[in-house]
Amino acid sequence: MLSAVRTLACSFAIAGLTLAAVVAQRGGTVDEPVAIDFYAIGMEGPVFDLRTDEVTIKIDGRARKVRSLRYIPLPMRDPGAPDVVPDLEPAFGTNQVEANGRWVTIVVDHESIRPGTERDALSAVIRMIRQLGPRDRVSYVTMPNGGLEVEFTEKHDQVIDALRRFRATGQREPTAQERSCRTRTLLNSLSDYIEGLEPLEGPKQIVLVSTGMLNPRRDAPMLGPPGPCEIRMIYFQEVSRAASLSRASTFVVQPDDVSMDPARQVFVDPTASRFAAADEDRAGLESLAGVTGGEFMRIIGPEDNTLLNHVRASAGYYIATVDPDAGERNGAPHRVEVNVARDRVRVRTRPEVFIPRRASTTVKAPSAPDMLRNGVFYRALPLRVMAFPSASGPGRIKILTVLDSPEPDVQFTQAVFGIIDERDKLVAQWTANDRERGTTPVVTAGESAPGSYRLRVAAIDEVGRRGTAEFPLIAQLTEAGTLTTSGLALGVSRDGSFTPKMVFGSDQAAVTYLEIYGRAPKPDSVTVRIEVAATVDGRALVTAAARIVPQQDDRRIMIGAVPIAALAPGDYVVRAIISVDGRPVGRVFRTLRKSASGS
Repeated sequence: MLSAVRTLACSFAIAGLTLAAVVAQRGGTVDEPVAIDFYAIGMEGPVFDLRTDEVTIKIDGRARKVRSLRYIPLPMRDPGAPDVVPDLEPAFGTNQVEANGRWVTIVVDHESIRPGTERDALSAVIRMIRQLGPRDRVSYVTMPNGGLEVEFTEKHDQVIDALRRFRATGQREPTAQERSCRTRTLLNSLSDYIEGLEPLEGPKQIVLVSTGMLNPRRDAPMLGPPGPCEIRMIYFQEVSRAASLSRASTFVVQPDDVSMDPARQVFVDPTASRFAAADEDRAGLESLAGVTGGEFMRIIGPEDNTLLNHVRASAGYYIATVDPDAGERNGAPHRVEVNVARDRVRVRTRPEVFIPRRASTTVKAPSAPDMLRNGVFYRALPLRVMAFPSASGPGRIKILTVLDSPEPDVQFTQAVFGIIDERDKLVAQWTANDRERGTTPVVTAGESAPGSYRLRVAAIDEVGRRGTAEFPLIAQLTEAGTLTTSGLALGVSRDGSFTPKMVFGSDQAAVTYLEIYGRAPKPDSVTVRIEVAATVDGRALVTAAARIVPQQDDRRIMIGAVPIAALAPGDYVVRAIISVDGRPVGRVFRTLRKSASGS
């Protein structure tokens, strides 16, 4: 459908995708595990601390071993926080597209909603949009015979304004055939649209607002040929398969509009319910929510927060990986079941998963150096990478790099790092050795001339999965009066030594590490205060004093521990304020990410 094509084209532009990136994500030369995503919802919202031994996954009725389990948070906006997104440097580079927010589409079945009945449901949708995260992209579509009203945008007010201009045009007493025709067209349009979202990278949520639709039915006598608006079960299944293919979750919202059969029906059959039409319309919406593994809700009254509560409960989901059998790698959908061995935890997932065909054995797998140079993003192996500069020889900067994976127990067989300049030229390259790849995280170093670059890493794990990730890098020392400093590193203390860390969870403190170069007036005149704030120049939320350890050749190492246990999940600025004789002479920054799940 035309609106789906337009939306898809816009979405590609927003996501910055290329055909090569999509091919690299789908393609491969090894049989990769299958990813299954699901929501785990407890009594107080999302459950973020499940273990692999608590999750059972069945494909076509047979249990499979869960290879890995990763929680992806989808933060909602704090009602008391400002709408401005803090302009922070990235905490690390990653090939996890889930970190970029979700794609939310508001679909309004404009031909089903009667004038005057839309207000409460659309108000509920607007309240939901206002609580979405600042990096979530929202679009607005009317179906079945409408189009794209607002393309995907992070400017949520544009969608809210368009929804406020909506005017319902539904009929008061549509005939059974008119309802049947609308249902069939809506299902077909919905499946086409959702399938068109498949290339978009990241979680997708569809919010359908409709007064109702019919369940499968004939619109002709049983012994006659099908009518023009026959509703077959396959139309519901096509929406379900489109949602599985695109990995989209659904929320089906019904406005409070109880319709009754005309009064004349009483004289036809006095025993029949006058609410038969309303029951039929609700049954079709419930069926749609059921086949897609979604949620059905009815909005009653202007203050109904059912939709908002459902979306809040879905503010984080899991990606589990399993190994299918060779015969299941056939490019077809397979029935999937997910269960959690924890009391009062409800699981929501789509009923099917698409398993790609076996990877080609005729295409040579790219090596890590090839992946470093070809510019394609590989995402089968989730990666995180960061770097910071430190002093080296004259005219050179030492680049300390840190690499890990959000999946536990990943063993890297290859890890190659490269420095790419502003002309996309590879100006430096090095490879992590066996000893470095044997640690978690991988810590290694290279050198470059001073300048602005991109650090790119290409890695392969023990099962042949491939991944690449990039991190923006300014390779220069920071001036602090007559002194200079390295970049600021964050981590934890293990066995008395500093270990870098990119995501903090239940940690009581973050350990800071900084190198200071140059001759000071007095041996003890250099001091450093560590602060954590929401923005670069924001009020300090916590502070700590650092310890200065003198080294040889006018070099000092700063080590400090700043408490972070009381901080809510999110991104923060860590500031190292360098002073000489009590006078501040320079500041160094690093973004700290704290996650509810610690991963």
